[in-house]
Amino acid sequence: MTPTAAQALVETLYRHGVDRVFCVPGESYLAALDALYDRPEIQTVACRHEGGAGFMAVADAKMTGRPGIVFVSRAPGAGNAAVAVYTAREDAVPLLLFIGQVPLSDRGMGAFQEVNYDKLFGDIAKSVVEVTDPDRLAPAAAEALRVARTGTPGPVVVSMPEDMLTLPARAEAVGPLPVARPTPSDAEVSRVAERLARAERPLLIAGGEASGLAARRALQAVSDAWRVPVAVSFKHQDLFTNAHPYFASRLGYGMPASVVETLGGADLILAVGTRLGEVTTQGFKLPKALKPDQPLIHVYPDQQWFGRRFETVVSVVSEAAPFLQRLAARNAPEPPAGRDAWLKRAHAVYADLAPWKPVTAPDGVSFGHVVTALARSLPEDAILATDAGNFSSWLHRHFPCRSAHMLLGAASGSMGLGVAAALRFPDRQVAAIVGDGGFLMTGNELATAVQYGARVRLFVSNNKSYGTIRLHQEKLYPGRTIATDLRNPDFASLARAFGAKGLAIRSAADAAPVVAEALASDGPVVVDVATSLQHISAFTTLEKLAAEGAR
Repeated sequence: MTPTAAQALVETLYRHGVDRVFCVPGESYLAALDALYDRPEIQTVACRHEGGAGFMAVADAKMTGRPGIVFVSRAPGAGNAAVAVYTAREDAVPLLLFIGQVPLSDRGMGAFQEVNYDKLFGDIAKSVVEVTDPDRLAPAAAEALRVARTGTPGPVVVSMPEDMLTLPARAEAVGPLPVARPTPSDAEVSRVAERLARAERPLLIAGGEASGLAARRALQAVSDAWRVPVAVSFKHQDLFTNAHPYFASRLGYGMPASVVETLGGADLILAVGTRLGEVTTQGFKLPKALKPDQPLIHVYPDQQWFGRRFETVVSVVSEAAPFLQRLAARNAPEPPAGRDAWLKRAHAVYADLAPWKPVTAPDGVSFGHVVTALARSLPEDAILATDAGNFSSWLHRHFPCRSAHMLLGAASGSMGLGVAAALRFPDRQVAAIVGDGGFLMTGNELATAVQYGARVRLFVSNNKSYGTIRLHQEKLYPGRTIATDLRNPDFASLARAFGAKGLAIRSAADAAPVVAEALASDGPVVVDVATSLQHISAFTTLEKLAAEGAR
């Protein structure tokens, strides 16, 4: 019996090693759902919102290195999923979004829920394809999987008219296509090694493309062998053990000017696995655009990013792992005399900011108490997920990440990456910190966690405010806050209504025992933390902001 296009598609996914897809079911791709029914090896996770499904796929891709897969229905479903497509682009994550389209006969007629997806996603996806020939769907899916992983990984959108999915496909399912994996030449590694050997104050900036296990190990080996300090890009402080004496800093939001001043004293920057975006470079100051204050070596698997923002003296088209492995294998010479002092200065940038000093807040619990309790209780292989918001500043500043940890966050500032980690790694502790605003954007996926038994621990920073926006208002429009106050539900009670465990932290003394209880629970847990608004971030308070605004 000749398979349908939908069956050929699902078989192609199976041949590519896809073992999980996320979706919100829709009538426009029923044939694909039916084909998934016959492939139980691929778990189909039904979510409550297309944005949540997309975030889960992004998180799954971050953890596995393989493309995350999402199926959604047309128009509203596709629009809801757009935030995940944008997140995948900003985080350089391979993602495939499959959209059920209107029937072939209705295309171009302005039919119900018809959308031109090339126009909708053209600026944020690597490729947008609408397949109208059933014989082309399986090859198009295989090509989409290849494109999503090639060069800078990213999102690919595939639109599928619903009646095309039911038509017979004469073309068989397609197996994996070759993906270019660029590696450095010996000459390129030698050029880098020569410059590194001569530098008195080198700095290695590592990015998300170095997040695989092999790259992490090689990064450590390079730092140890060449005695070079390592700073990590935004949302990637798990790449390098923070307590290591060669760890320089994370490069994220809220960093004091001293970070740029100190690390800007480098006489060589080696950037590996990062596109050197605005946040990582602290506003294009480290290195300085367009002409850095020091020689810049850029190593990345996609040459389109070379010279785009910064002049380089050496550019190497290579994935992070093979480059770092080959550099680590070189015999590093004795470094210049000033290297020891430079290593101490670079590490002091982190060491001066990292210690947590318990504080008493007048209007709730400083979220630092929760982060400190997590740091004391979580095992070395724990997975941490964080939404966007000021509350994450305590984790980034005070949680001592190890390279065995996994930190999931969206560089785009998007929210809702939590549940997928507990599905992918059911035997590891997964702690997600979210804001009260973000929880009510994506918290409906708590139902998904309960349905599939995902052991995620959600800690909600409940300060009854869109805190990040409030902070900006206090800075730019002091005394004129508007639209940032929130009236929230009891999140612990809400969790119990979903079928999860609900706990609460109402004082600093509650933090340690409640964190321990949450981690010991068998199933999803939500902890409602009565967080101080006065202590709005790990770096400032409303009182300080008001004083600055009055000047």
